[in-house]
Amino acid sequence: MTTHMYRRNPALLGFRSLAGGELLPIGDYPGGCPTSRDAGRPTSVAAVYAQSRDAVQAPKTGDMLQWRRYLPYLEWPSLGEGGTPLIELESSGLGKLWIKAEWMNPTGSHKDRMSPLAVARALEVNARGVVCASSGNAGVSLACYASRAGLASRVIVTPSLPKPVQRALTTYGTEIVVVESSLTRWRVMEQAVTEEGWFPLTNFLLPPVGSSAWGVEGYKTVAFELAAECDEGLDAVIVPTARGDIIWGIAAGFSVLAEQGLWKGRVPKLIAVEPFPRISKVLQHEAAISDQFPGSTRQASIAGTTATDQSLRAVVDTGGTAIVVSDEMADDAQRDMADKFGIYLELCAAAPYAAIPRLLAEGHLADTDKVALIGTSAGYRDPIALEATTLRVTA
Repeated sequence: MTTHMYRRNPALLGFRSLAGGELLPIGDYPGGCPTSRDAGRPTSVAAVYAQSRDAVQAPKTGDMLQWRRYLPYLEWPSLGEGGTPLIELESSGLGKLWIKAEWMNPTGSHKDRMSPLAVARALEVNARGVVCASSGNAGVSLACYASRAGLASRVIVTPSLPKPVQRALTTYGTEIVVVESSLTRWRVMEQAVTEEGWFPLTNFLLPPVGSSAWGVEGYKTVAFELAAECDEGLDAVIVPTARGDIIWGIAAGFSVLAEQGLWKGRVPKLIAVEPFPRISKVLQHEAAISDQFPGSTRQASIAGTTATDQSLRAVVDTGGTAIVVSDEMADDAQRDMADKFGIYLELCAAAPYAAIPRLLAEGHLADTDKVALIGTSAGYRDPIALEATTLRVTA
């Protein structure tokens, strides 16, 4: 398969630290802002664009290509990602409740908004291929879009990788590297990036920052779509969160809309759901964002002992909060959503639904609020053991 170079957005001026400061030139910043990292306060960078002279127009609905003027590339190896349905759910405790069906993206998760932009950048810089550390969703998405673009891919995993994910990666022709632990993945990935010329989709440094800034820009389109669909207004968005790529992207997207007069009123509060205290501890002044946060969980896609400055900023800047949802609570929510709504979510994607009663009880939500949940992935990728039921078959 021959590779294709994709058009960069000429409005892209460079990148800027989430902490502010001078404009950084167009380039790659896998460690985030160099100045902030040197100062011991690592944070991500975000793209900066020239102000358009065109008349301001409300974005249209449709797949992610509809939003290209707000993204670092005008084209990429697209499979129709984005434009996912917003499904209204019955709620006895809220004014309105919706779920954004990110499991309906081409490879079944929200990661499809990030991968094609990162792949386009990897091709532009003539990288050997694209690499990530993944528990499932990011790896499958990366493998798919790299294959689409004719680019090599490598996914670094642990032995807990679900068999269906392994099969998908193998089918895409991805090189799978198995290591003993999650943090070991990052050391192996750093070697691939710094010594072998691979382009990094995800973080590989401690303290961590977000994934490739080129790719994370794609998550702004979740906000654009929510704004187009929630014409009655939106008070809060509840997001499964680990290192915070999507929650930061949603906050940034609403910020863009507000700056351009395309979102009236207050930006929705962003609420991070996590399986054990990370951002929650930082908000309670019990830890620093760069600390390690020990814990274990079956919510594989938001597991991990680290948090990031970008996830904290998304919560604080929008007046949101972070809330812990245990595996048992997520189990109940997963069953409830399947039974009540016919929606089978990955365990961590069901956790935002489980968070609603406590958010109401603690005053973070009001019973008149209009709320969107981000359904990041379907339940088929949960790395859980098969509980067999014996069936008797008689003649």
